[in-house]
Amino acid sequence: MSTVKVNMERVERVSQLLSSISLEAIVALEDFEDPQFMALKRLSRVVGKGWASVYALLTAVVSYKLTVRGEDWWDCMVDLIVSRRGGEPPGSLDDVVSDILWFIDNCRGSLIGREARKLRVKRVAEGMRGVLNELAWDSEYFYRSPESVVRAVAWVLGGEAWRKTITFTAKMVYYATREPGEIRVVRAKIPIPVDSRVACASYSSMVVDAWKYTDIIRKPKPAQEAWRIISGNTGIPILNIDTLLWLTGWAPRDLELLRAWDEVEKILSKVISRRKAREIAINLYKLKCS
Repeated sequence: MSTVKVNMERVERVSQLLSSISLEAIVALEDFEDPQFMALKRLSRVVGKGWASVYALLTAVVSYKLTVRGEDWWDCMVDLIVSRRGGEPPGSLDDVVSDILWFIDNCRGSLIGREARKLRVKRVAEGMRGVLNELAWDSEYFYRSPESVVRAVAWVLGGEAWRKTITFTAKMVYYATREPGEIRVVRAKIPIPVDSRVACASYSSMVVDAWKYTDIIRKPKPAQEAWRIISGNTGIPILNIDTLLWLTGWAPRDLELLRAWDEVEKILSKVISRRKAREIAINLYKLKCS
């Protein structure tokens, strides 16, 4: 396997580049461009922010090896749960677990390893019962102690807290509890969840040196370190940097570089000037992901 390491020269350049984007602009991207955020807002309007965060966490821990796109998976969860609940919030954590197990059985995104996913949900629900009830009844709980939520997931699953599926729970709980237009800063030492989009963004931006971007998926720690430094340099919290990379990091993977720049410009120009969006696009993404 090739060496994967942080490129500090590019980390500094990308830090300067992203410093021109405000947190408010990235939050606006979340509000209007991220289908996962919009899906969880549909859910929270029915069950409330607290219960929505519990549904989000239990879904996040089984969001791996999907047979549909990630955004379709979250839409599937919300569509099924909203329909099943009939406009009423759950009465207990056991109701939520029952709903999630039913969703796993009925969503085509979980065709692979369905029974293993269900066991994982039961394990997390039992091992984190206290934390999940805190989230359910106090929507501010996550903001007071985001790292403890992630550590609890890691402890119950017996995995390292930097693993993608574990860190991803923080992102989705944040989405479930934040209202559209609301600026909620989560300054926690939670590593960025490195999926294929974030890996591609890390490779294409050259903040991480690797032979190919899939090496970064297998060895995510250098990418997590690079974006941790960039977060500190820019003041943009990691969870919001993840939004920026998730919404744009597919482009240098799926498109030739010139078309990727056009797509990134198109996305970013919805919240910043077109000139600034173009500058960021061509200076952030330098390589086609391979």
